[in-house]
This record gives sequence, C-alpha cells and structure tokens, in this order.
Amino acid sequence: MRRACLAVIVSFVFAPRAAWPQGGIPQGPEFRVNSYTTNVQDRPAAVADPAGNFVVIWDGQGQGDSNLGIFGQRYAGSGTPLGSEFRVNTATTNFESSASVAADSSGNFVVVWSSSGGYGGTPPDVFGQRFASDGTPLGLEFRINSFTTGGQFNPAVAAASAGGFVVVWTGDGQGDSSGIFGQRYASSGLPLGPEFRVNTSTTDFQYLPSVAADSTGNFVVAWTSGGGYGGAPSDVFGQRYASSGTPLGPEFLVNTYTTNTQGNPAVADGSAGGFVVLWSGEGQGDTFGIFGQRYASSGAPAGPEFRANSSTTDFQFAPSVAADAAGSFVVAWTVSGGYGGVPADVVGQRYASDGTPLGADFRINTYTTSGQSSAAVAADPVTGNFVVTWVSIGQDGSNTGIFGQRYGRIVPVELTGFSLE
Repeated sequence: MRRACLAVIVSFVFAPRAAWPQGGIPQGPEFRVNSYTTNVQDRPAAVADPAGNFVVIWDGQGQGDSNLGIFGQRYAGSGTPLGSEFRVNTATTNFESSASVAADSSGNFVVVWSSSGGYGGTPPDVFGQRFASDGTPLGLEFRINSFTTGGQFNPAVAAASAGGFVVVWTGDGQGDSSGIFGQRYASSGLPLGPEFRVNTSTTDFQYLPSVAADSTGNFVVAWTSGGGYGGAPSDVFGQRYASSGTPLGPEFLVNTYTTNTQGNPAVADGSAGGFVVLWSGEGQGDTFGIFGQRYASSGAPAGPEFRANSSTTDFQFAPSVAADAAGSFVVAWTVSGGYGGVPADVVGQRYASDGTPLGADFRINTYTTSGQSSAAVAADPVTGNFVVTWVSIGQDGSNTGIFGQRYGRIVPVELTGFSLE
C-alpha cells in the first residue's frame, strides 16, 4: 500500500504542467472594495502582512476633497472588512493621487502619495501617513521630499520587518531634468539621513520608480530611464542598497533586450535577499508584453530574462508583483483586448521560487462587461495567499470602482512537497 501511494504521489508531482492547478485557488467571489461609489475611484495599491490581513489604498473623487483624495480599506485574511473605508490624507485643498502602501511584520503600515495644486497650481510634493495595525494614525501627515522646487511625484514605498521604511519618487530639477530620489525612515517615522538621488546617469529622464525591501531593510529600486542604452526609447534600471542606505554596487541595466521601449517596472523581494523585476516591453514577438528578470542576493541575474504573458495578440502593460518569504511570486497586469474581446482584463501568472511558471497565465476578473485595469497584487509573506485589486469601469454603478479577488497560496499545497510518514 505504501509503494502504491508513493507511485500515485510521484505521478502527480511529475505530471505535465497542464495538469497543475491553474491560476491559484480563488477564495470567495470577486468583491468591491470602495464603499463610496459616486465619481471616480482609481489607482489601487495593496499590501498584506504576515498575519494575512491586507490593506487596499486608492485615489477617490468627491468625498470632501477639492478633487482627489487617498482612501483605504482594511481587511482580515478571511476577506472580512476591518472597520469602514477611511480617508488617508488630512489636507483636502490639493489633488492627492498616486498612492503606494507598505507594511511591517506587525501589520503597521505607511501610505505615501503625491499632493499638488492641480492644473495651473503649485508643483506636487510627496506626502506620507503612518498607521498602526488597527488603522489608527501614528502621528500627523508629513511631507517626504526636502527639495521643493519643481515637481516631486509618483512615490513608491517599501518597509522592513522592524518598521523602518524607504520612499522613492520622481523629482524634477536637482541636477537633471527628471531623477529618482529617496528618503529613508526609522520605525519611529523620523528621517534617517538626508534625501538622496538614486540614479547615477543624469542625461535622460528617470521616472516611474518601484522599490522593495527585505526583512533586514536592504532595498532595491527599479525605474524607467528615457533614452536608454544605444538610443532606445527607454530601458529599465536598478540600484541596490544596504539597510544603511549605502549603495551596493553601481546602477545596472535590468532588461537584456534593448530594442524599443522597456519601462514601467515593478519589483518584489524574494527569499534570502533575492528579488525579481517585471516590466512592460515592446517588440519581442508581441506589441507589448510583460517581461521579468530574477536576481540573487548578490545582485547577479538568476537565469535569463523571461516573458510572463502567454498570449501575444494584445497589449500587455502595467505589471504588479508580490512574493512570499520562500521567493515564490505572482505577477498581475492589464491586457487590452482582453479575454473574449472585451476592452481590457486583468491577468495573472504564478511562479515557483526558481522561476518556473505554475501553469499558464489566467484571467483574474470575473466581471467582463467593461474594461478592467490597473492591477495591484499583494501576498501574505508567510502563507503565500495573495489578493489582486484593480479598477473596474461601471461595475459599482458610477464611473470606476475598485474590485478585488482573493486567492490561496501562490504555490498550492499539493506542489510544495509531501510527507510519507
């Protein structure tokens, strides 16, 4: 009997990939995140903590702000809302948009965003607000950038286990037309050292940064550089840092294929200090596809550049990526043309820690009547359970709303190994 069971297990584990579970295991139905459904709800961001709880943040219009504000909703791992929808920003006289969120190992979280006087008004600055795990604000809203001449926008934030965090953003006017700048913070919310520039090259436009941190606070920044190597329209670059803020080696080119446009990167930390970068790339067998590169903790590439999307007949863009503590990761993005010919869908692809795809890519949204876009994915670092949020046109009865879908582990239990005891 033991030998028979072993034979069944071996045959399952080494079955062709087509027999593997596709798309993870949905946990319940697709759900609406925003409670307020009038006007535009846009640009979601999400993070999950080691207890499985998660927070979704987005841009919301018409709730007492002059135009846009930053709103959020906390959830238990079961998908049950924790409290009500809440406003993140305190000041309501400007345009607040483009939020990013990160959490530490205790579930405390920090939200950052861009605040501006809008069209014809003052240039934007980057602001932040810290929260305890129960959603209580920790201190006041604070400005992150020190340099206030020219626009500072498109922020991204990453947190270490102990609560320290780093914010990066696109900044105009500090020695280049558009550069990537950063500020480190202690768990108390106090700045660690001065604002710093991430990019070394200052001859091109540097924009759309993404940042990820490991449990000890080492971090990596990825961004788009216009002009790129060899005169290409744009490339993706990266820079690694120690937790002290000391650069670990020089800035580096992420994409191997340098013809046409490569940009809009997303980065996630993996196991033992490794990381993965995903981006949207033009001209490698499809008009735009989603490409990636894995890295070891040393900063050396781990394997070749890879394509995430299976279908190459549509535009694939705006990737988001999240990883668990074992280094398994999941990518979500928007595909125009979508599944079944709708304007756009949100699609995902799961990977084992060695970069092996777990089945084909899969549609995440259930509602397909109108366009679905702007995917944001978050993963519980302990279990690997993940959630994807996105923008849905018309589904909440108004303009656009924020919707989500929860999933089981990135790597299902049946693919993680077996005990014969």
